[in-house]
Amino acid sequence: MEIVNDGWRLEGKPDFHVRHWPQPGERFDTVTQEHGRHERAVQLTVAELTATHAIVTGVGGELLRPGDYLFGERNAEPNGGDVDLGALLGLSPSTAVLDWSGAEAALGVTLPRDYKRFIGAYGPGTIDDCLIVNGIGGQYDLAEENRLARSLVRMDFGDLDAWSEEAEWQLGDAAHWTPDRADIPSWFQPGDDLVAWGSWTSSPLFLFWHVRPNVPADAWTVVLKERGPYWERFDSGFTTTLAGLLTGDLQSRYLSRWLSGPHTYNH
Repeated sequence: MEIVNDGWRLEGKPDFHVRHWPQPGERFDTVTQEHGRHERAVQLTVAELTATHAIVTGVGGELLRPGDYLFGERNAEPNGGDVDLGALLGLSPSTAVLDWSGAEAALGVTLPRDYKRFIGAYGPGTIDDCLIVNGIGGQYDLAEENRLARSLVRMDFGDLDAWSEEAEWQLGDAAHWTPDRADIPSWFQPGDDLVAWGSWTSSPLFLFWHVRPNVPADAWTVVLKERGPYWERFDSGFTTTLAGLLTGDLQSRYLSRWLSGPHTYNH
């Protein structure tokens, strides 16, 4: 790292496809070590970015150390209903009619309409051979995948009984949380829930809807949970988040390097 003018010159190669690189004027808000450890907040604006270095200005540059990773987020507009995910993935819709009552009863929620439209048209499958989108029945059954996803998250939230195979308490039941809630994110409150619509093929990583009391399903936002107490939050739902990750309008410290395209959907 070198101090230049009113900022810092950072040597290193962006760890994402070029379509995900932040543009001059966009911001980095988080710096971590490898695997998201030792996270620190910064307010750094990108002045210049090339394949070999970045120049940033703002607050927090003095916190940077060799080997650090910088992250930011591009906020997608909440117009996901206008995005044609099928066209983005090169798919042709089917005419299947699905009965969601069993899955919704098992999960205890009514699912977002844009998600049900996508699964109804294209079914569950795998994007770019790495990101699984759950559906009804088969290998990527939504209810079955949620049993696994919730059990793993429960281990981070709960006390000793969370490690029991019989543990089935709701994630929002604060009576089971560790007293200091050290691994429970501050934005997750008693009564909230998580419903997993996606996962990673090679690691315990899940994409959830953040379910909150009195918030309609179509307004649920997406959160990502990686192994350990590491989360990412997006200010949008299923379609806008997924489309943003595929086009590069949204940046994820965990997913963007793998979703560079061209995109495929195996179902």
